[in-house]
Amino acid sequence: MLVGLLSTAAVLAAGSFASPTPRLAKRNSPNEPPPVIDLGYSRVQGYLNETNSQYYWKGVRFASADRFQAPRTPDAHTSVVTNATEYGPTCWQAGFDGQITLEGQGPIINFPANTIQSEDCLVLDINAPAGACEGSNLPVMIWIHGGGYVFGSAGPTTDFADFVTNAGNNIVVVQLQYRLGPFGFLGGQATKDFGVLNAGLLDQQFGFQWVQKHISKFGGDPSHVTIWGESAGAGSVMNHVIAYGGKTQQKLGLSQPLFEAAAASSVFLPSQWKYDSDIVEGIYNSLANATDCANSTVGTFRCLQATDAAIISSAGVNLSEAIGYGSWLWVPVIEGKGGFLEDRASVLLKPGNLNARKFLGMSNTNEGYGATDPTLLNDTTTDTTKLAQQFDAALKSYLPYLTSAERQEVAQQYPIADAPQKGNTFSRISQMIADATFLCGDYWTTEAFGSSGWKGQFNYGTAYHATDVAWYEGPIWADGHSVSALNSFTGTFEGFIQTYDPNNNPATKLNPYWPTYDTYNEMYFNTTTRSLSSEAAPHIVDTKTLMSFGSSQVAKCDFWRGPISVNAGL
Repeated sequence: MLVGLLSTAAVLAAGSFASPTPRLAKRNSPNEPPPVIDLGYSRVQGYLNETNSQYYWKGVRFASADRFQAPRTPDAHTSVVTNATEYGPTCWQAGFDGQITLEGQGPIINFPANTIQSEDCLVLDINAPAGACEGSNLPVMIWIHGGGYVFGSAGPTTDFADFVTNAGNNIVVVQLQYRLGPFGFLGGQATKDFGVLNAGLLDQQFGFQWVQKHISKFGGDPSHVTIWGESAGAGSVMNHVIAYGGKTQQKLGLSQPLFEAAAASSVFLPSQWKYDSDIVEGIYNSLANATDCANSTVGTFRCLQATDAAIISSAGVNLSEAIGYGSWLWVPVIEGKGGFLEDRASVLLKPGNLNARKFLGMSNTNEGYGATDPTLLNDTTTDTTKLAQQFDAALKSYLPYLTSAERQEVAQQYPIADAPQKGNTFSRISQMIADATFLCGDYWTTEAFGSSGWKGQFNYGTAYHATDVAWYEGPIWADGHSVSALNSFTGTFEGFIQTYDPNNNPATKLNPYWPTYDTYNEMYFNTTTRSLSSEAAPHIVDTKTLMSFGSSQVAKCDFWRGPISVNAGL
């Protein structure tokens, strides 16, 4: 293949391989800074990055919000032009100190020492090809960052400039921030009565509405929008796909959908409970106790509203660390009929409940590794009774609301005999977490789209959770990625964003034809060796033949979608 012979230097020099013809109806001069953009409430000035021939707008405020309340349009400040040349503050990181680590993977996010955390963090960043302007009508991608709903940002840690260049410099990218931890995902009856539930998801939705209203001024086409996210960002995408029972356009009274297509990389589906369940009320009360608001004379909710943000953040992370390894407290909650999330994902993910026309789902082959208790990794226990007890204890910690009988059912799905002798329980729990928390959400969503959905699996290098991000976000050539491997994998997203079909890869013709998931076929993104510089070796596999502890991946996800899904919160 010619693509496999080209060097990285050649790719960077050429900008990209052949891609669909840019839909630029008219252009500003590509050698001059972008014009001032009038948002109605603000006027912003971006800048030209001459190195990659792209316009940048950073830290553009798209919403304001009082604590635990719905986002709204920012107050008007139009008397001066705001220079959108610096990233805005990050949302409070739920108490993390800046360096976030997944076990076995090293740091996955490392904020500069002077990073400002703030509640006034609802900002977004935009990349567009130099010269893009109103009338350019370019495809739009909205990126939702991951981080377990408790950390991450759309600022200095993310950049899709190389991605845009590789696609042919004809995509407008929007990256948005949303409230995290207890600021974005505090449930409970009091929150419903005096604030809003799922505030972080409402922030994202408000950002989508902002794109519909304003993206044409930056050269984007509001009728050609794809939302995409990784991990919690992918979980967010899934939740937007099923929001309001698939009737978001009607619910919000919109003239057209907020997005036409959706892509999700490693859907994060933690246990999600009804907003007023004992579980969620317990989390609310724990936060009130940890912040000395439990017995406040003004009431717990008003007290939490008035408490210093750093105290809320620190309490949020301390509570998270006190529960089972790999468990998460600050996640979306189910609101019931008429709410943003009407029911559990396993119930809602079906044809007719979908807020998109096309879907691309992607997962990694070793999703559960980084979320599994590392103390189990080198365990050498061989006694089957002890291994059974060890698995049961770990499972009870991870999914505490399963009954004893249900835990036995899970144990039967991941037999001792099918795991390696060393780290037996680690292997079983890791695969269980992979299936229940990351893989099945992707499969269920793709399955719901049928002939309008595509499913893929990333198997480059270790293929741990989040290792795929380096192949499309940031300096994508910096790690010595081979040209064929990068374009085989990354180009499918570029083609999907441009045409809603991953087969229209603008960077390479290396991939075989990718059938839609109604055939239960998916693309397996493999390489010739485990090295990051290895050449691509993609091929199609039948999901029914992908085995997970003695049964197919399809059977495993059917199990997690069955009766056990109720107490698993899926």
